[in-house]
Formats: sequence, structure tokens, C-alpha cells
Amino acid sequence: MKRLFTLPLLVLWRGFFWTYERATWQYDLMVIAILAFVWITPPAWLGDPTGQGHGLIGWILEKLKP
Repeated sequence: MKRLFTLPLLVLWRGFFWTYERATWQYDLMVIAILAFVWITPPAWLGDPTGQGHGLIGWILEKLKP
């Protein structure tokens, strides 16, 4: 029987419906991606009216300036 899903579609399906078990590398990768989006995205990109500054990226770049 032919596979109904190709590999890219299967990955998207499992990611969208969050079907990976906890403590697997796929689950950990999805959690890291979500946390990175939350922490690294500047508030201005999301149109946050209460957000101030440039976010984590701006803070890091400011600290690295000589």
C-alpha cells in the first residue's frame, strides 16, 4: 500500500497537531523554536502597543557595542 503522506507533509502534520511524544528530540526542537520566537522577536514586529525597546536582539547588540 502506498504511503499516504510524504515525509515533509508528515513532519508538518505532526508538528501542527503536536503528536510527538515528550522527551523526544522532535518535541524538544519544537519547544526550543517556540521559546526562541517568544524571546527573540522584537515587540515592534508583532505590533505590541505595550512593548518597549528592541527586544532581546536589540539588548544583546547594545551590550556588544564597544
